[in-house]
Order: sequence, then structure tokens, then C-alpha cells
Amino acid sequence: MVQENLTHETIEKVIAAILDEAQANDTLPEVVAGTMKRLRETDPKTAHAALRAMIETMAASLPADKRQIFLEELLVSLQSN
Repeated sequence: MVQENLTHETIEKVIAAILDEAQANDTLPEVVAGTMKRLRETDPKTAHAALRAMIETMAASLPADKRQIFLEELLVSLQSN
């Protein structure tokens, strides 16, 4: 149990450091894209769940009247690429 907690804490510290570095260097989109690509290659189900969580979190952060618009605009943007 102690080892599991240390691992979890270490992972959280690594995530924070990666995000801080990416934000400082203005490379956050590339970091997220690379991470998702690698995750899709190694574990598609987890990649799907992670992407779902990101989209749901973004939508939930918006006022109710803007959520549907955000999702529709995201879909249009993705379909046009």
C-alpha cells in the first residue's frame, strides 16, 4: 500500500512537471497530442476514456447554455479536418 501511494504521488508529480514545462514552452497541445497518440497505440480503450473525460470536463466547465454549442462546434471542427 505504501509503495502504491508513493507511485501515485510520483506519477502526479511527473504529470504536474510535464504540464508546467509544456505550458511554459507553449507546447501543451503537442504534448497532449503526442500522449494521446501513444496511448491510442498501446491502449485504445484507455485512450477513449481519457478523451471522453477531457471533453466532458471541458463541456462541464461551461455554462449550460454554451455546452451544446461547444460540442457542436467541436464536432464540426473535427469533421472538417
